[in-house]
Amino acid sequence: MNKVIPISSYIVKVHSRCNLDCVYCYEYNLGNDGWKYKPKLMSIETFTTLCQRINEHAIASNLKDVFIAFHGGEPLLRTPEFFDEAMILARKIIDADIEVKFGLQTNATLMNEKFLKVFLDHGLRAGTSIDGPELINDARRITHGGAGSYKETLRGIEYFLSNTGKKAWGGILAVIDVESDPIEVYKHLAALDPPCIDFLEPDGHWDKLPPGKSGIESTEYGDWLIALFDYWFSGDQQIDFRRFEEIIELLLGGAGKAEYFGVESVALITIATDGSYEPVDQIKSVENGIENIGLNVFDHELDLVLKHPLIKDRTIGVEALSEKCRSCEFVLSCGAGYYPHRFDKVNRFRNPTIYCSDYLKLFRHIQKTLDFKLTDATCP
Repeated sequence: MNKVIPISSYIVKVHSRCNLDCVYCYEYNLGNDGWKYKPKLMSIETFTTLCQRINEHAIASNLKDVFIAFHGGEPLLRTPEFFDEAMILARKIIDADIEVKFGLQTNATLMNEKFLKVFLDHGLRAGTSIDGPELINDARRITHGGAGSYKETLRGIEYFLSNTGKKAWGGILAVIDVESDPIEVYKHLAALDPPCIDFLEPDGHWDKLPPGKSGIESTEYGDWLIALFDYWFSGDQQIDFRRFEEIIELLLGGAGKAEYFGVESVALITIATDGSYEPVDQIKSVENGIENIGLNVFDHELDLVLKHPLIKDRTIGVEALSEKCRSCEFVLSCGAGYYPHRFDKVNRFRNPTIYCSDYLKLFRHIQKTLDFKLTDATCP
């Protein structure tokens, strides 16, 4: 049995709206309308109360560090002054013996010098979202008027390309389009020289297949990722590739760090602009209103959040998995995949990921590659 661990990472929704209208967005375009009933902005008062909750939870749990990631919507719809005030406040409220680290995920279209200065001042690292070359990116990452976002995103990323700016860059996050050429996409993103690249599948579940997946047993995403893995693994691997490095670590017996794979406890929650505690953000893709667990920073301490089933499931490891997953050869490395991708209306989250067939093919391929590499390395 996995020991339930305290919450150490917080996705803080500082703005509930976005200046883009990406077609695959779980927040706005997959049937959830919760954002319509949230304040546009998280107030400083709400953020202050959250920091007080984080502090009491961290002290009681003997945590040495916590991570606060600013999120949206689009967080850069807030001002640089807001982030400066918020980070000063967090470090003032949270005990000096607890290290507070900051992150942010942005589409980068609103990035400017003032934001960069604040990020550098506080050691914040900002991840940027872009899906590849202009035609690929602009097919899905569009404005509310239907225009592409590529040029504005690239303009924003320019702020992270200087030697100074790179200190504030967390890397690139891209959503897979299986109709694209994985090598072309990777080369384009790698040419920007980010500190790391991560690829995510679009959200989907057993009752609603993700785009590009023709059936339950189909392997379009596995095939796409295998082609990319082979190119990356046979190259110089100068850029960290979070997805593949995580799988390799898990297959070699490591614990892993990302919440997509493995059976380690996930010590992360989301906080909405009104101060409501919510499970993992992408859970909004499965059912309208599912994120509302009836707990908030003003009335409830964080220990109560850990007891809610939608949070607890992600902290108890193998016990939360389906029988099919428990008997799988890759249970400890795959861990049933990403929590929202396991959903159906009958079994709820006690299913394998909808990408199960893709992952079986991918994990077997990577395992075979590693076995060959290790055998080759030990042969006289």
